[in-house]
Amino acid sequence: MFARGYQFSLSRAAAGPLIAALLFATGTAAAASENQPASEKKKPKLVDLWHPGDPGERMNIRGRVTSLDGTPLAGIKVEIRQPDGDGLWTEQYSTTLITDSRGRYQFGSVVPVANYCGDPHVEVIVYQNGWEYFDDKLVVQDHLDAEGYYFGDGTQVFLEESSVKGETVKFGRYDIVLSPE
Repeated sequence: MFARGYQFSLSRAAAGPLIAALLFATGTAAAASENQPASEKKKPKLVDLWHPGDPGERMNIRGRVTSLDGTPLAGIKVEIRQPDGDGLWTEQYSTTLITDSRGRYQFGSVVPVANYCGDPHVEVIVYQNGWEYFDDKLVVQDHLDAEGYYFGDGTQVFLEESSVKGETVKFGRYDIVLSPE
């Protein structure tokens, strides 16, 4: 009887520190996930091509650049070029974005307007050593021509409307998948 009581006490004594260690480890893991580096939690910096007074509707596009197996690609240069809110091609609506450590990018602009080049679109080009050349058109789904005709050249992106600081902005997502050379 004594031996059994002793084992029970010993087990109980061992369980206390074990439970405390488990609680500490769980708390530490939760704190670690909550205290991720700011660069891991925050969105990539918005490159905003839009300026107050520009014609057209505002839009923000974000996305990720990954390899075929889904691995995020950091430091990839994504070139974008598009017409403005009047359908004119200007340098203001042309830039090169660089993906963050998680392969993400983000830019603000105006919803492109149809012009002599066909569907309203944003040209997206990635030319990076080690990866196949990527050239696509981001076509705004809700701004096809009056009859809703889509020429079929590019990737359709749906824009969702939201209010930001009292202003209407349309948001969309455009992910890029690169193939190795």
